[in-house]
Amino acid sequence: MANALTERGAAAPGTATAQKAAHGFPWKALLPVIVAGAIALFPPPEGLAQHAWYFFAIFAGVIVGLMVEPLPGAAIGLIGVVLVTLLAPYVLFSPAELAKAGFKPANASLTWALSGFSNTVVWLIFAAFMFALGYEKSGLGKRIALVLVKAMGRRTLTLGYAVTIADVLLAPFTPSNTARSGGTIYPVIRNLPALYDSKPNDPSSRKIGGYLMWTALAATTITSSMFVTGMAPNLLATEMASKTAGVAISWTDWFIAFAPVGIALLLLLPLLTYLLYPPEVKSGDEVPKWAGAELAKLGSLTLREIELAVLVLMALALWIFGGAVINATTVAMAVIVLMVLLRVVSWDDILANKAAWNTLV
Repeated sequence: MANALTERGAAAPGTATAQKAAHGFPWKALLPVIVAGAIALFPPPEGLAQHAWYFFAIFAGVIVGLMVEPLPGAAIGLIGVVLVTLLAPYVLFSPAELAKAGFKPANASLTWALSGFSNTVVWLIFAAFMFALGYEKSGLGKRIALVLVKAMGRRTLTLGYAVTIADVLLAPFTPSNTARSGGTIYPVIRNLPALYDSKPNDPSSRKIGGYLMWTALAATTITSSMFVTGMAPNLLATEMASKTAGVAISWTDWFIAFAPVGIALLLLLPLLTYLLYPPEVKSGDEVPKWAGAELAKLGSLTLREIELAVLVLMALALWIFGGAVINATTVAMAVIVLMVLLRVVSWDDILANKAAWNTLV
């Protein structure tokens, strides 16, 4: 749903679009090479070493590759890293470094190539993907959405607030808004318009479906900005701020900075959508009845759901209050281990999460 383009590389590795581009449009594969080669042929700007200019040329080629996508993004990034590693004496190290006694460019370039895999922020993103997997496998995310829909679904306006609140509750532990809104929220709310014969791409969508979809779409963009763990690029942004400006932004710092605007937006969103894009159906008993029936199918709260709820609340508490004692990534990795030990998810489930591994690479 929302921000699908932002997370396309993380959420859809090896998509049909990317594969078609690789085989049907060869210019997309050639364009990064052409851009990198053209930049390399120009003399470097004054004050910039030749090897640094060559590195920039490869970097620019990688960026173009990520834009036109002849291959999935992770593969393009890996190609760039391998290319720099192979050409390290010319693009990675200065003549002074190469002249040092005992300096081995082959070993040093490999260390550089693998250093990204020790980045704590990247592993925190990976771990948060596993949290989302736990929501899906345990059914806790679906149950939360259904409980809210049942409790608040009698009136269309409060149903909009139910959808928004469900996204708020899942966002701190789901760094992919496409996984959260498209994978957890949408499967629940897509069943609601049909209860009132409200169909997509049809005038009947104004009955209730259009309102619900607009509300869900806008809500996930707000929650993705409110929590640093609400969307993968947020964590990368904090890493860039730390490296370039020396400013460390914690989970709490991010939330406090955005909360005044974010909370106001979340409170106003369902109402504003209700006023600007008013649904024809204002109230009814069908939605609570349906949600109640779906909850009955789920049965009582399972042990796996309880265990996951305890784990995510523990992680959130440590992210907020334990920063001085334990690193946020350590907390996340510990939760993954506990999820596997408690069988909330299996190791095979983790291995099969292509979006997480693609993002990691």
